[in-house]
Amino acid sequence: AVVSTQSTGELMDESGEIRCTGFTDAVEKYYNIIEQDRVYFISRCSLKTANKTYSAVKNDYEMTINSDTTIALCDDPSSVPQVKMDYTNISELESVENGAFVDIIGVATSVGEIQNITARATGKQLTKRDLKLQDKSGAAVSLTLWGGDAEKFCTGSDAPIVAVKGAKVSDFGGRSVSVSFNSTMQVNPDNDVAHELRGWYDTVGKDMDVKQMSGSQGGGGNMTTPFKTFQEIKQVNIQDKPEYFSNTASVVFVKKDNCMYQACPTAECNKKVIQESDTEFRCEKCDKVHPNFKYRLMLTVKLADFTGAEWVTCFQDSAEKMLGISADELGALKENDQMAFETTLNKLNFATHTFKIRARLDTYMDETRMKCTALSVEKVDFAAEGRRLLAEIRALS
Repeated sequence: AVVSTQSTGELMDESGEIRCTGFTDAVEKYYNIIEQDRVYFISRCSLKTANKTYSAVKNDYEMTINSDTTIALCDDPSSVPQVKMDYTNISELESVENGAFVDIIGVATSVGEIQNITARATGKQLTKRDLKLQDKSGAAVSLTLWGGDAEKFCTGSDAPIVAVKGAKVSDFGGRSVSVSFNSTMQVNPDNDVAHELRGWYDTVGKDMDVKQMSGSQGGGGNMTTPFKTFQEIKQVNIQDKPEYFSNTASVVFVKKDNCMYQACPTAECNKKVIQESDTEFRCEKCDKVHPNFKYRLMLTVKLADFTGAEWVTCFQDSAEKMLGISADELGALKENDQMAFETTLNKLNFATHTFKIRARLDTYMDETRMKCTALSVEKVDFAAEGRRLLAEIRALS
């Protein structure tokens, strides 16, 4: 069977690197033969001008495997070339163009949990994991791993050194980088740069206050976002792109009306259904009539910090975490015990959480105002909160 219609890899010798692509017949012939970090003799490939849009390789040309290409294993292990890295400091990422590829190395000071998300464009299920990398430039950035890289990443190591060749730069929520299919990642590489970084972090770096280059990742993520008060976020000049920030705030009011709705029961659809009878619920998006429905939360709360207050919308995951019960459980209370329903919502008042929030401009009836959505909600980590406040106090001196 054909493994794939196309496969791309990167080749390296003592002079540099080059991208190499094989199509259907070549993939079928060589896919199970070629292994990463092995040395091969390759001849009779075609050469063409490289398309830099999709390649992180620093070469003006790229190779294509043809029907008469030959690839043979070299058995001399001493001839394995070392991967050449041209590292970019994390603090310099602000000036790097969106979509560019960079080599980066840092200490993974935070390792997030595995997340399963659905790609908006294709509807496919994707697996991701977010790390926070810090280097000697005094800055930290989020690094997103996908698929197998996310699943295989060892979470048992304490602050491992992570190096990525060809990390893709994004301007989403500030600056972030990701490991793409063009990238090569190494964990705790055995080289001078990694050893120097380890010594620096263990003696000095772990106690430094660092500049956060990244905002929250899509879907809530696990990365630390810049802390801003509600007064500070109102002073930000938000334009076309949303602003992402964290805030430790207290709930001071809960809108109980329209806090939930009856939604399509299929896993991939959350659209509101129309009740046609006691046992018939129509989803216009799916164009189907279902015998039941599921409850979805759309909870609006007023959050307050010491500078002011702001209305924030909390959708399913965030709202369930605050409530401590599921949307369907709350829906059952609403249907059968109105007093218990009211009591459950009232328990949210004056509770304090750490929120990750997306703020964007929304225009309605010719009036533009800031609209805030909670991407995630966590219990307050008072030790971390204390360290953050101390760092802010030191910055004032």
